[in-house]
Amino acid sequence: MRIGFIGLGNMGTPMALRLLAAGHELSVWNRTEERTKPLIHEGAIAAATPAEAELGADAVITMLLDDAAYEEVFFGVHRLIDVLSPGILHILCGAIGVALCQRLTVEHAKRGIDFVAAPVIGSPRDAQEGQLRIVAAGAESAVDRARPLLAAFSRGITVAGKEPYEAYAAKPA
Repeated sequence: MRIGFIGLGNMGTPMALRLLAAGHELSVWNRTEERTKPLIHEGAIAAATPAEAELGADAVITMLLDDAAYEEVFFGVHRLIDVLSPGILHILCGAIGVALCQRLTVEHAKRGIDFVAAPVIGSPRDAQEGQLRIVAAGAESAVDRARPLLAAFSRGITVAGKEPYEAYAAKPA
């Protein structure tokens, strides 16, 4: 599967490496370009913008730091929300608040984008070993589409509900 992966920090990098090892094609972007190098070395394609990472992808996985980073990438300077293709799957793995997740849910629905919130629980080492735990929520068909991708870096997925924000309401702190 072709995946755009956005956010290559301490957790995102090992998650993306596991997806590459599972045979997926990755286009990667990070706010700090230097962070893309380990992925490029393993066969990923560097994207100059988040929109370029999404281009031609079947799914986009985001692993950004916090609400501010998601605001910047989706609604700020990069406006990723305006370029996501209808029918694409967006899997949000980063840590955000319930209110932002609800806003993203509305914006994705307006544009015909499948949206799954799938915050991860674990450490960078767990990500390297494919042992993250995931709390996922979203429409059943979207969660089903996300499962094989999430399986590359997790040891289990708990479905918390049909509304993406339910993953953040259910995720332990």
